[in-house]
Parts: sequence; structure tokens; C-alpha cells
Amino acid sequence: MYKKISTRFFLSLALTSLCLSAIAKEGDLAPLPPGAMYRYTNDAGRPVMTSILPKEAIYLGYEIIDSSGRLLEKHEKALPEAEREAANERRRQLEQDHALKKLYSTPEDALRARDRQIDAIKLKISYAKNNIGQLNQRMSSEVSAAANFEQAGREVPETNQAAIAQLARQTKEQEKQITSFEQDIEKLTTQFEPIIRRLSELNKAKPSVPTP
Repeated sequence: MYKKISTRFFLSLALTSLCLSAIAKEGDLAPLPPGAMYRYTNDAGRPVMTSILPKEAIYLGYEIIDSSGRLLEKHEKALPEAEREAANERRRQLEQDHALKKLYSTPEDALRARDRQIDAIKLKISYAKNNIGQLNQRMSSEVSAAANFEQAGREVPETNQAAIAQLARQTKEQEKQITSFEQDIEKLTTQFEPIIRRLSELNKAKPSVPTP
């Protein structure tokens, strides 16, 4: 019966495989030619030859030699994990900066783009407020008519009551829209702030981000 192999063994094997594949050329370590060996200098400065490539050799740099000692391949030392991550982050930042500069050449360009969008939203707010003003005028007229009926001792017509209720609903809807528009302005301001800041850094200037 086969012996049960621990999960820890498989995890260690998987991590080692991932490490080697991530830093080896073209993603995989090619098998050694017959009689070939790995050769590297360890941390103590001593030359080591082995048929199995240890992890330290990858980071220190190693060579592949044939059975006669002739050099077949030379591999420069790999960057430690932290340095590789830092290099990848720098590359990602450069790619993001390049894409950003395609959209906006300067911080002022981004400011103008932001303000154009905000101005369009402010126009919608103005339109909604104008609607509310008109609704308030109609509401005042309907309420006044209802008051006249009550003062005359007459029942307020259902049409008048329905008009008051409808105007109240419409006013509330317009107020909700205004609140939503104002939130959109806040979101735009928040979204553009890091964009403008980064463009300022790329242009070696640090202008303040004005509040619209």
C-alpha cells in the first residue's frame, strides 16, 4: 500500500515549482543535457557543482557546464522577490502614467475635463430647481383653492386633493434628483483628485486642486 504523503509536502513542491518557473528563462527550466552540471558560487564564496539546481543558485546566478567543464549557459542572478515586486510595480506605474498622459497632457487638461462634466451636472441641478419653483407655484394655487373650499364650509374636491398629492410627489422626486446630482459632483471631484495630483507629479509641479 502506498504511504500517504502530507499536504505540506505538496504545498512545498508547488511553491518551489512556481518560484523556478517565474524566474527562469521562457518560464521553464530546460532539462540538463546528458552529463551536464550546474555550477555556482555559494554565499561562502565556494564553487558548487550539482545536478539539481538549488534555490540559492537562482538568486546568486549559475552556469551550466558539460562533462568536460565547458560552459554551455550562463544565467545572471535573479532579483529577490521584494525587488521583483518593486520592479513590477514601477512597470505598472509607468504603464498607468502612459495611459493617463494619453487622456490628459497636463493637470489643467484634467481640471477642464472635470469642470466640463461638473458644469453639465450643475445645469441639471438648475433645471430641477426651476421645476421645483414651478411646482411650488402650482402647489400654492391648489392649497389656496382647497382653503377656500374649507372656509366656505364645502368639501375639498377629490381632484384638488389629488393635484396636491401629485405635486408633492413630483417635488420630492425633483429634490431626490438634486441630491443625486450633488453626489455625482462629489464623486467626480474625488475621482479626478488623484488624477490631477499624479499629473502634477509627472509635470514636476504641485498646484493645488481647486474645489469646484
